[in-house]
Amino acid sequence: MILVGSWGGFGTEPGQFVEPSSVELQSDGTVVVAGHEDRIQTFTADGALLEIWGSSGVGDGQFNHPHGLAVDRARGDIVYIGDQENGRMQVFTADGTFARLWTDPQFQHIHDVGIDPGSGDVYIGDYELDVLQRFTSNGELVVELGGTGTEPGQFDGIWGVSTDSAGNVYVADTFNRRIQKLDPAGAFVAEWRAPGGGDFEKPTGVFVDTDDVVHVCDSLAEIVYRFDTDGELLGRWYLPPVLGETTEPEDIVIDAAGANIYIAEVRNHRVYHLVPR
Repeated sequence: MILVGSWGGFGTEPGQFVEPSSVELQSDGTVVVAGHEDRIQTFTADGALLEIWGSSGVGDGQFNHPHGLAVDRARGDIVYIGDQENGRMQVFTADGTFARLWTDPQFQHIHDVGIDPGSGDVYIGDYELDVLQRFTSNGELVVELGGTGTEPGQFDGIWGVSTDSAGNVYVADTFNRRIQKLDPAGAFVAEWRAPGGGDFEKPTGVFVDTDDVVHVCDSLAEIVYRFDTDGELLGRWYLPPVLGETTEPEDIVIDAAGANIYIAEVRNHRVYHLVPR
């Protein structure tokens, strides 16, 4: 990878972040970032600030620690945002207009959101309750999966959620230090750990690109691993030599062409823009 640039830095001024935890892309290349500042910020592909959505609060379009973003690029760039401490999912149009929200008793600590490519259904992972739920785009519950434990299909700290082109779901099971793969019906398919037979140090963000390559941020190891959908290692990106500093990558997104990579990281409170070598 080659570093193109970065932006942010710690703070609450426009364009700054407090632990940017989630990064997504719209169809036109707009970069959408959620952090602990109780707002959503959008940027050009090169990091110029475009808009700020929301503020602290409990009203429609307000947030209390947004965490977990998903953009349904196939259906008009609908933006799903986990409003973590308000215990709800908020939905926006591509331009940041509030559309709707829903709540659920299992929304105790939303950590990530994934979109089923076929139906547009929404997967929501709860970090505290170790539950993965699937909803229609209107918030109707389809199925509830998981529960706390170490067995296949159980979780201990759901962090990242993503789907492949066939609708399989990949979950960063953080404190079990593994990735789990579930089929579209929610049945356990496989699990894998870090290459070499060990555990991931702290798997966080998961992103499946348009070629069905599964990218996993191992935050404390400062590595992004690349796997095929069977868990075979395709490569790894060790970030400090690329970024020039110690880092904690928490989330990753890649555009449809595979030409632009964005990593949200929480040590330096920045978003990094990279391209393949």
